[in-house]
Amino acid sequence: MKYLYLTLMVSLHTTLTVTAQKMSFQTAVGMGGTGGYHHRALAFSYEPRFNFYEFSKQESLSIGVMMSMGPSINDDYRTYRPQVHRMEIVDIARMVNFPVTVNYTFGNAATPDSRRYMGYSAGIGYGYLYARRRTDPVHGSDSTALQAHGLVLDGRINFPVGNSSWSLRSSYMFNFSNDNPDVKGIFSMSLLYNIGVAIHAPREPKHFKHSKQYYRDLNEEMRKRKWEQYQERRNKKRGIPAA
Repeated sequence: MKYLYLTLMVSLHTTLTVTAQKMSFQTAVGMGGTGGYHHRALAFSYEPRFNFYEFSKQESLSIGVMMSMGPSINDDYRTYRPQVHRMEIVDIARMVNFPVTVNYTFGNAATPDSRRYMGYSAGIGYGYLYARRRTDPVHGSDSTALQAHGLVLDGRINFPVGNSSWSLRSSYMFNFSNDNPDVKGIFSMSLLYNIGVAIHAPREPKHFKHSKQYYRDLNEEMRKRKWEQYQERRNKKRGIPAA
């Protein structure tokens, strides 16, 4: 039994050592929106992502937090409206959304050095959303605020624009909260720019066999030799014997 325990410990240590050599960090920024029953909002997003295991440069497992904030668009869903119905933005930064997901990514943007044109990602996690809205008062439900949390399904298509990497992200969060039972889930979509992820490898500098001083000295010798050849031709035309 102790040998089995020792073997497991050695295997775990080896796995962690190998894994520790295959980690990287990425960030992305972008904008999009969220929507659900009696809810709509614009979203400005920032995502730090930690690749905790890299199978290769084109394949990884990561954990990330999509931090989104923006204005809730209130359509005033009350049956009785004290004023003329109109679209209005309630408050700046009154919507916040924080889903945490674990993603499997293949191809483009799998790692900072993936160097692939197209890529795909799928993930699962848990999220929280808070937003403002106006609905008819219902017993057991908040008519002025939306608070939702639950399981999140995340999917992305990563694609190139020039030498940069972009992602089209969509996700759906199932609402497990009892505060707003009318909202069954929240759909989100955003366009993200993957910071520091290039499509093409940087060009290597031109390799020189010798040092710069060597070529400078060589050029001086060539100029000196050409001057000597010119003098020889001139002296030959003038009939001056070579020294």
